[in-house]
Amino acid sequence: MTLRTALAEERSIRFWHWWNSAGEVKNIEVLNKYLTKNNLVWEEQAAQHSSSNLYLTRVKKQLQSQLPDAAMMDSSETHKYAESFNLLPLDDIAQEQNWDEVIPLAIQERAKHQGHWVSAPLNSHSTNWLWINKDLFLRLNISEPQTWNDLIAMLDKAKALGIPALASMRDDWEQALLFELTLMSTGGLGFYRRLFFDQVLHPSDRSIVAKSLLRLKQLTSYYSDTTDNLSWDQSTAQLAKGNVLVQVHGSWVNSELSSLDAEANIDYMCLRFPETQGAYIFNSDHVVFFKAPYNDGSAQKKLARILLDKDFQRELSIANGASPARVDITTEGFNHCSKKSIYDLRMANMRRAVMPSINNKALEKAVASFLQQHTSLRTAVEQVLHATLEEIQSPPSKSS
Repeated sequence: MTLRTALAEERSIRFWHWWNSAGEVKNIEVLNKYLTKNNLVWEEQAAQHSSSNLYLTRVKKQLQSQLPDAAMMDSSETHKYAESFNLLPLDDIAQEQNWDEVIPLAIQERAKHQGHWVSAPLNSHSTNWLWINKDLFLRLNISEPQTWNDLIAMLDKAKALGIPALASMRDDWEQALLFELTLMSTGGLGFYRRLFFDQVLHPSDRSIVAKSLLRLKQLTSYYSDTTDNLSWDQSTAQLAKGNVLVQVHGSWVNSELSSLDAEANIDYMCLRFPETQGAYIFNSDHVVFFKAPYNDGSAQKKLARILLDKDFQRELSIANGASPARVDITTEGFNHCSKKSIYDLRMANMRRAVMPSINNKALEKAVASFLQQHTSLRTAVEQVLHATLEEIQSPPSKSS
């Protein structure tokens, strides 16, 4: 094959993403490797998004003037984009790669619209984690926290010993993430599933939401001065250095710690947020493909195949700390925390305990307003319910 022929077969693809932190940049390296193998050329974008939230805000404006071949989306956004844009259907590739059999149902529900695959799931980031500096934890001489009271006792002991206890979570999306975990911890998996996914409100639920908001406020009192005004990845760096005991965040922290040469289960611990054990609360990164006259449909489908390729899924997940979107990936090469996450996902998938995040802009606003004392507890409860429930249904009567 001549050089001219080879170049002619290369196809350029425009792919928008939010990978920016040190740990996330490893994703770009993995993707570039597979694009090159498949004769796709990626016009790399300049890093400009400090978080996925900022990316999602900006991308909505950018899409008004131009449509890339593909763009990363949070799983909660895919249905909105399917309704607003002409997306490339992926049913043929899903059938070819058996997506219906190897992708957990909870992730499928976010990737399908009106029964059709409209996005390619990249991964599954579990959010209900405690990331703990192991050296600092050993100084406490306590057992791993299993309950809410255990968590508070651990944070209290850290403060008493002069150890910065909890990494600050100041951004609205971080505060909503933490609230989400306190909700499940307070009410339990059955409450969480019934209220937010079955959409059935019981009379006692408002008191559980209120208690969760008060617990959230209690946790903020343990924020460390060393992590004030830091981004999540900067706080992770402080955890790695031993400048803070605990960070509550998603599995992206695992990748960030690895990029800082910290070793899972040696330098840091990964424990489920107390009283959410057995549940797998997740955010999933998805890729949508835009149909446009100037977009190359065959190149787009080639990229979609790459994204759910078993080898690519494995390498990408090793790089980013998430669980693969597929459940049939070998765990060889994954670190301790990644293996734990993959096992938890597979177990939770068998007992309807894989729970998509309920986080959205309205919830973020409600939580932030309460923490800033702009709204009363009673008002905040109603705002939380309004933000997360589409239609409030009463439980069926005993006679029905």
